[in-house]
Amino acid sequence: MPTTLDCYIMRNIFGSDRMRAVFDSSRLLQGWLDVWAALAEAEAEAGLIPMEAAAKIRSVARAENFDIVAIGKGVETGRHSLMPSIRALSEAAGDAGKYVHWGTTTQDIIDTGVVLQIRDALDIIETEVRTQIGFLLELAKRYRDTAMAGRTHWQHAVPITFGMKVALWIDELSRHVERLQRCREQVLVCQLSGAAGTFASLGEYAETVQQAFSRRVGLPLPSAPWYNVRDRFGEMVSTLGMIAATFERICLDTGLLSATEIGEVSEPQTKTQVGSSTMPQKVNPINGERAIANFHMVRGLVPVMQGIMVVPHERDMSTTATEWLLLPQVFILLDGGLSLAHRILIDLQVYPENLARNLRITGGGIVAEAVMFGLAQHLGRTRAHELTIEMAGKSHAEHRPLFDVLKENAEIRRYLDEDELRELVDPENHLGLAGKVVDGVVARAEALAVKVAK
Repeated sequence: MPTTLDCYIMRNIFGSDRMRAVFDSSRLLQGWLDVWAALAEAEAEAGLIPMEAAAKIRSVARAENFDIVAIGKGVETGRHSLMPSIRALSEAAGDAGKYVHWGTTTQDIIDTGVVLQIRDALDIIETEVRTQIGFLLELAKRYRDTAMAGRTHWQHAVPITFGMKVALWIDELSRHVERLQRCREQVLVCQLSGAAGTFASLGEYAETVQQAFSRRVGLPLPSAPWYNVRDRFGEMVSTLGMIAATFERICLDTGLLSATEIGEVSEPQTKTQVGSSTMPQKVNPINGERAIANFHMVRGLVPVMQGIMVVPHERDMSTTATEWLLLPQVFILLDGGLSLAHRILIDLQVYPENLARNLRITGGGIVAEAVMFGLAQHLGRTRAHELTIEMAGKSHAEHRPLFDVLKENAEIRRYLDEDELRELVDPENHLGLAGKVVDGVVARAEALAVKVAK
């Protein structure tokens, strides 16, 4: 029985075909076969095994040549993750089979194989993040100057622009692209150091084989063996967890802003999408809710990966074997969440009329800060703060516009006339550097974006 990540009914809620393919059984086996073939070629290049043996191993090292189900049964009966595959490749290679897995150890093959999968998985994640930056750049530019209520502590604070809100998402995602690029430098390295890291099994050939192997497998050599050193994966999963957290925040923002009482944005709806099984009027932010569920799971796996970094002695599968389950889940769940976020952000519906309506819902209270600083020039900050609190409280209690309350106060009218007060209570006049923030973020992020036709 397949798990939820694989079952035909639920799998596309939590993952995508493109990422599942990176971690399916065939790709897993092909990674090992590619590593064995590269190893044989490196050893032949060093003069350790015959060149024709390496060529034969390479020629048969294709996953479609093997019975994956039989290999899986062999893992169960033999209690060893790699030996059934070694035997299968050795048999397929005929006389050259005696050189399969020559001088190496299980973790060399598994670690290098999973790095090949990670390389493809990181390509998918980085491309998707860059693509969504492209969507967001268009939103930020379109709504650069569209004022809305900024909210702190769940309440109206001061005006911002919708473009600025989006720009803050972009700014964070841009740093994640940079983090992913650093992860590539740290994580995409091979492993080939024998039983405990000394590679004594190959004697004088060890360094030559390592160099040739690195070149043929397409991964640089690490600074040192990393059998029990899992900080590279720890950093990578932490970065993926941060990406999940950022997109979770974006989906939470868009979901909250789509609430009936707010109505400032909504997810795009398809003709076939069902809002609710019982309430026909509902247009639920279902993509965002499902994405958030995925992102919760990804973030939850970050401390698990950090625990896996605690490996006793030179090698211990009780910890590193956990990666075999964790890494595919992290990538599949993250990509599943990103795919759902993609559906939201490619055509996010923004309602400027509701942004304007909500901006004025406090009757001018949202620009009390502007009033306070306008008065402070004449009264000093302390008295201006006290007086503005009094006026804002009266405006709220009496359900009257702040402007009307201000112009009735004799102390205020000694310093500010009606035109000056009207200027102070206009939210459009209290946007500060919002536009410049958008411009700066957009300029920095343009080079990172992948532009796609909608």
